[in-house]
Amino acid sequence: MTTAPTNTSRNGLKYTDEEIAFLDNLAEKISDREEMERISPYIAAGFQRTIGGIQSQIERRKGWFFK
Repeated sequence: MTTAPTNTSRNGLKYTDEEIAFLDNLAEKISDREEMERISPYIAAGFQRTIGGIQSQIERRKGWFFK
């Protein structure tokens, strides 16, 4: 019996309550886009999400989404 490769990515899945709380708190602490761009790769790796997905979540919380 063979097993299919396991996909450990969580891209496309809903954010958990813990992730939402973390991102809410993080958005309060981040002061500008440069800071967001520096930290988002690490958050994305920890959450197993894309960098763009994490940045989008922060931008929405900061009101930067349509700027």
